[in-house]
Amino acid sequence: MIELGLHENCLGFELHDGDRLVTLYRAREELPRSESPKPCFAPIYTPSGGLVTEYRPADHAWHTGLYFGWVHANQANLWGGPWYLPEKGKYEMVEHSHGVQRHLDFAEKQVKDGRVSIQEKLEWLDARDEAIAREQRSYTFRKLEEPGYLWTIETRIRPTGAVLVLGASRAAKYSGLELRLGPPFADAQHRSSEGLEGHENIMGQQARWVSAAGAAGGAVVMMDHPDNPRHPTPWFTRRNLLGAGLLMGGDLEVPQGEELVLRYGFAVLDQAPSAGVVEELYAEFIS
Repeated sequence: MIELGLHENCLGFELHDGDRLVTLYRAREELPRSESPKPCFAPIYTPSGGLVTEYRPADHAWHTGLYFGWVHANQANLWGGPWYLPEKGKYEMVEHSHGVQRHLDFAEKQVKDGRVSIQEKLEWLDARDEAIAREQRSYTFRKLEEPGYLWTIETRIRPTGAVLVLGASRAAKYSGLELRLGPPFADAQHRSSEGLEGHENIMGQQARWVSAAGAAGGAVVMMDHPDNPRHPTPWFTRRNLLGAGLLMGGDLEVPQGEELVLRYGFAVLDQAPSAGVVEELYAEFIS
């Protein structure tokens, strides 16, 4: 079996499966401040080369593939674009509100026993470029026996001030780990661990995992770890969106001296998996 390979570049790093690109991690890309610049994975491909993600689409340029976006981080917008203003009942751009999740460095890289691991250090800056949090992420990638890849994503977030208050959009409730699905998944078929099908039925419902399958093949699965706060998480699902809705139930406070630890599994597959196959992947992820 050809092993995965890791290559650094001017943006961040590339993950390769032989001569195929699996994903590009954009850690250092310069984007408009109104998009709340943040590291992201885009593009992401299935083992057979099918495109999974959409990057900076015309309707929401701040949607950047697979990324962590935090709509309310204290008084900063770390998601991008307009905010929902309850007093006006609509979304509007708020000047001088957009922050940055700034990449600092890759602390550790390892390719061993068929796995690729990399650690990243970041800092969160508010609209005045003052630090409000420090973050350490780790990513692990491995190939599956059936065509596919299993990712593990872990992040540790520590406030720099007295408290870090994280909140979702006051309207749609999105915030956290989000995936903007590309054109092959324009009308993805979602399924949850609780047996629900269809993005309309899964939106806001708790589940351990949710899958999304493209009409012409290809599928992804996002998994919530039992040790995460508010597990099993509710989910944010639309036709071309899949996100773990950690903050749908309300704001989350992280006091100074403590840290928020989040772990997610993410599988990229060539074919839509059965519930039994996903349960096996989930058991492997949490082990």
